[in-house]
Amino acid sequence: MHAVIVKKKKKINVRRGIFIALMLAYPICHFLIFWLFVNINTVVLSFKNPTTGALGFWHYKLFWNELTGEFGGTLRRTIVNSLLMLPFNNFILLPLSVIAAYLLFQKVLGHRVFRVVFFFPTMISIVVLTMVFQFMFNSDFGPVNSLLRAIGAGSVIPPNGWMGTKTVSMGMIMVYCLWAGIGYNVVLITGAISRIPQDIFEAGRIDGIKMGRELWSVVVPLIYPTLSTLFVLGSTVVFTLFLQPKLLTAGGPNGTSQTIALYVVSFVEGTQLERAAATGMVFSVIGVPVILGIKRIMERFNPKCEF
Repeated sequence: MHAVIVKKKKKINVRRGIFIALMLAYPICHFLIFWLFVNINTVVLSFKNPTTGALGFWHYKLFWNELTGEFGGTLRRTIVNSLLMLPFNNFILLPLSVIAAYLLFQKVLGHRVFRVVFFFPTMISIVVLTMVFQFMFNSDFGPVNSLLRAIGAGSVIPPNGWMGTKTVSMGMIMVYCLWAGIGYNVVLITGAISRIPQDIFEAGRIDGIKMGRELWSVVVPLIYPTLSTLFVLGSTVVFTLFLQPKLLTAGGPNGTSQTIALYVVSFVEGTQLERAAATGMVFSVIGVPVILGIKRIMERFNPKCEF
């Protein structure tokens, strides 16, 4: 009897081991093929001479010469444009998302309508959202320009269009990111607020706490882990923002709205894979410590709930 029980346990353990191995097979293969192999190949490719195939620092020297030489204007402008997204995402988009999520949680007047408005962009593909955004700001028949002309403010419309004007092209990308990205933040923040025990809100209201104080002193500290995660993710946009400027302005006009990711991909489109790999490696070496440093700062700064 004991031998039968032991045999059954062994079969169960074998089946369990097979099941676990099958469940782990896909993520392990995905990691090995699409992360480890790709990254190792990128590092090797960044040192490779496209003509001779020899390894060296040609592309890194070319990057340095481009940064300090007469053609460095485009690269420096690319870095500045990308750095503008850091304060925009973390000090404009994120606070607005917190306020919007809190008001939706409080069920203010029209909260159902605003919930649809905020959540709608999260359910649509970026390509479709871009087409809608371009239609809204179309120079000829876009509703935004039509409204400006109707109220007598047509003079503010750029003659080359909102996307084709140097001084506002990057600003339009930020407006698009605000419109399309606030819904994603609001979804996560609303979920974090809903997990706060209702007893805490009731205790604060008994003490006569106002909405503004409740948001700052109660809600923000209690959802800080979610906010710190969104802060770090917002910081990575500096190095990863690609599809939005690609679809809206293609980096133009004259590179005024080009980002780091778009700059790297421009070499890929020109079949300069080695140069693209080297440029990407430079920004990765710069970006990883920056993001880890921001993450460390956010972990050390943890406000306490007070009311």
